[in-house]
Amino acid sequence: MMITLGILTLIPHENNAYFDEIAKHANQYKIKVYLFSPLAINPNTLLVNGLQYDNELQKWINSDYPIPEFLYDRCFYGEDRKSTEAGAIVSWLKARKDITFLGYGLPNKWRIYETLIKCPEIAPYLPITKKASSPEKVIAELRQHNEIILKPINGAHGYAVYGLKLVDNTIKIQTTKQKNLIEKTFTNHEQAKIWLEKLLTKQIFLIQPRLDNINKDGSPFDLRLLLQKDENGNWCERGRAIRTGCKDGLLTNISAGASVSSYESWCSEATHFNHYYLKSEILDLLSILPTQLESMFHPLFELGIDIIIAKDQSIWILDINSKPGRKIISLTNPDDMEALYEAPLAYCQYLSTKIKTPIEDF
Repeated sequence: MMITLGILTLIPHENNAYFDEIAKHANQYKIKVYLFSPLAINPNTLLVNGLQYDNELQKWINSDYPIPEFLYDRCFYGEDRKSTEAGAIVSWLKARKDITFLGYGLPNKWRIYETLIKCPEIAPYLPITKKASSPEKVIAELRQHNEIILKPINGAHGYAVYGLKLVDNTIKIQTTKQKNLIEKTFTNHEQAKIWLEKLLTKQIFLIQPRLDNINKDGSPFDLRLLLQKDENGNWCERGRAIRTGCKDGLLTNISAGASVSSYESWCSEATHFNHYYLKSEILDLLSILPTQLESMFHPLFELGIDIIIAKDQSIWILDINSKPGRKIISLTNPDDMEALYEAPLAYCQYLSTKIKTPIEDF
C-alpha cells in the first residue's frame, strides 16, 4: 500500500525544482506525493484541492483528495492575513492524531533562546540576547556594547535586521533592502529614539551585541550547517559552507546577496585559525544541539544552523532554522543534491514503520 505524503506550501502552483525532484523519486519509496496550501482544505469535506504527482505523465495534476497521512511543512509565513490563517490550519493539523509531520518546527527566536540558555552544554555558545522592550533599552544596550544587532523575533532570510553602531556619540544604523545596504545616521539621540519607537511598534525585536565575524576583506561571514535525519531516524550532517556578505555589510544571507564557498576552501585560506580546535567544538555542539531541541520542543526532521566564528576563535550560534534552504549544497556540492531529494522520502518511510504519537500543546 502506498504511503501518502503531502508537501505544504503557500504557493503550490509556483514552479519549485525541489518539490518536483522529491516527487520524481517518490515511486521507489512507494510514496504518493501531493502538493497543496493549508488554505486549500475544505472545512466541510476535509478534502484538499491541490496537486498530485502523476508518475506516468511525470507531472503535477490538479485533483481533490483526502489529507495525506504524512506532511512536510515548507510554508514560510509573513505578517499578512493569508499567512495567519494558514498558520492556524497547520497548528490544527499538527494536533490531529491521524496525521504525522516529518518535522513539527521550532518556536520563535526568543523562546528558543530562553529554553537553550538553561542548558549548560549549549548556553556558552549563545550570544547575550534581550528583548527590545523600548527605545531606551536599545540605546542602553548600544552604549554598553558600542555595536548591536536588532532582529525580529520571527524573522527569516535577514528580513528587517538592523545593525546599530555608536561612533563619537553618533548612532549609525544599517539595514539591507533588496540586496542594497541602506544607512541612516542620527547625531541626536532623541531623534534616534523616535525612529526606534516607530520600528518597535511594527513587530517584536531582539537585541544582541554584534560579534566580530569580519574577515580580512572587511566582509561579514558565517558557517551554515545543514542537518537532516536519515532513513533510520538518526541525525546526520548533509553539508556545510561559508557564507560571505558584502564588504562593510551586515548580512550573510544568500537571499541578501551573500556568496557561498566550501568550508574546506575557507579552512585552507584562513590559516590563522586553529581548525582542529574549531572542528572539535563544532562536532561537540552538533552532537548535543538537535537532540536537545527535540527534547525541549517537538520532533524535527531538518535544521539549518548558522554559526559565527569570531576572530578570537570562539563559536556562537547565530540562528537555528527548522525550514532550511539547500543552496549551500547546490552551490558547493551539487552532486549531493540527489541525497537531499530522497531524504524526506526515506525519513517518511521510516516514520511509517513507527507507532504514531500525538503532538500536543500547539
